[in-house]
Amino acid sequence: MTDNDEILSILGDEYSRKILSILSKNEMNAQEISENLGIPSSTTYRKIKNLENIKLVKKTKVIRTLEGLDESYYKSLVSGIEIKFKDGEISCKIERFTMDQKIQRLWEKFSE
Repeated sequence: MTDNDEILSILGDEYSRKILSILSKNEMNAQEISENLGIPSSTTYRKIKNLENIKLVKKTKVIRTLEGLDESYYKSLVSGIEIKFKDGEISCKIERFTMDQKIQRLWEKFSE
């Protein structure tokens, strides 16, 4: 499992939190995230990679554009994060979407 310090470090970054927030509501590609947040694509890709490494975000699909480029889409894997400080120790509890929630999100996607 991922180290608490690594999770806190990544969540301490404003744009990583914003990306996680955006991806909890919508599936988006890096370009859409960059435009939405007004940050460079390179920054967005770096933040997404960090979030993927600690399994908070997942690549959901790759689409080949008309220009022949691959466009990856991402979605949040977490429904909640709890950070606790007790007896001098910090702990992080990550709540991941259950299979039922994933099926519901998929159904909502098809209903659009």
